[in-house]
Amino acid sequence: MHDLASRRHTNRSLLLTAALFAVDRGGAFLLARSLFILAALAPLISGWLPATDATAQGSSQWFSAWTVSHNVRETTPDLSNSTVRMIVRPTISGTSVRIKIETTVGQSPATFSGSCIGVLDSGASLVPGTNTKLTFNGGAGLTLPPGAGAWSDPVEFDVKAFQRLAVSLNVGSASDISTHTLGLATNYYAPGSRAAEVSGSGFTPVPPRAAGTTVDAFPFYWLAAVDVMSPSATGTIVPFGDSITDGRCSTTENGVVLPDKYQRWTDVLAMRLASMPVNEAKAIANEAIAGNRLVSGGNGPSGLERLDRDVLERAGLTHVIFFEGTNDITGGATAAQVIAATQQIIDRVHARDISIIGVTIVPRGRPESLTGWTSDMEVQRMAANAWIRTRANFDAIVDFDQLLRGGPIYAGSESMRPEFNCDYTHPNAAGYKAMGEAIDLGLFKTSGGRRNNR
Repeated sequence: MHDLASRRHTNRSLLLTAALFAVDRGGAFLLARSLFILAALAPLISGWLPATDATAQGSSQWFSAWTVSHNVRETTPDLSNSTVRMIVRPTISGTSVRIKIETTVGQSPATFSGSCIGVLDSGASLVPGTNTKLTFNGGAGLTLPPGAGAWSDPVEFDVKAFQRLAVSLNVGSASDISTHTLGLATNYYAPGSRAAEVSGSGFTPVPPRAAGTTVDAFPFYWLAAVDVMSPSATGTIVPFGDSITDGRCSTTENGVVLPDKYQRWTDVLAMRLASMPVNEAKAIANEAIAGNRLVSGGNGPSGLERLDRDVLERAGLTHVIFFEGTNDITGGATAAQVIAATQQIIDRVHARDISIIGVTIVPRGRPESLTGWTSDMEVQRMAANAWIRTRANFDAIVDFDQLLRGGPIYAGSESMRPEFNCDYTHPNAAGYKAMGEAIDLGLFKTSGGRRNNR
């Protein structure tokens, strides 16, 4: 392991100059270095174990292939004595699965009487012969206290990357629902205990909007992760961020939010990673929450609070892509406060000998008729970005600010390029596509250990 205190970047100015030249020439938007930290066998109950190299061992290992972060407690619909069917899309192939369910933001226990996983056919229907029973510690039932999580027992299952699966949970009783709001996938529920049924008859889509909101988001209930045992994957990459990583505006067409399109920048990156050689394949586990902040006052548990559960406990973790801070600034935080919180994140990730890639904060300038951004906020954003580019001890940088900026200047604030702009805060589908395509895949190639080459 390298001494963090000794990593001074003597060639930083040269690298930054070269990167900016490459950007001007249409090249990469990254200051990059490679890392592979050996893949991990995660425990059945939340926790972390030191990484081991699946390739070197010639054996299969667990990787987090699909994840969401819980952020909102819902009390409707009433789901006691019902079944929820959550639709997931793992990012790697494998031979076995296990799932994690959580009551992270719940305030009361939730009891589940049975659960299954199967291949989705159409609507809520499953491909016959694929629906497989899941157990927890050998039993069908499970009661979770509020703020808890549990892994199912591993089960053999033929997982194909990007093939949609349905995780069905029989809900015995629940006074509230631990939810990930911005799921952007059509999920279902039905009365009664129907997890084992292949038919989608009687299932209806879950309400697309969280309580108190006016924007369709298509949430997930209770399910938090799907791990896949894979003989070929070599790591898990966790994008850790807010609404721009969660995908706000990524599927908006003519003002309508559409589900099941998978157009986040993380989705684009996952598809690109799938084309890499077998010994370089990586899973993507998106751990973003729209409206999230690093410290407090944002949507859901803060970044500092949820880092262990949502990031460091992910199976096979090799890389973190950190993309937060903008919501702290809109909440009144200074650049110094964002930097201090970000440094804590870097230090905690490095303490596990995991690579962390920093992302610059993107422009949010807007016409005077719109609220949500000020010239002082722009000063804080620019200062935070200067630190990210020149002083932060990230292992690499993804410069999404450089990629997306270029629109009009509004009261001294930069804005997104018109062709990438959705609402002056989030990119549109074209912007997300450009973001996912701009990331240098060389960042994720196997290396002998974490080295800072900036």
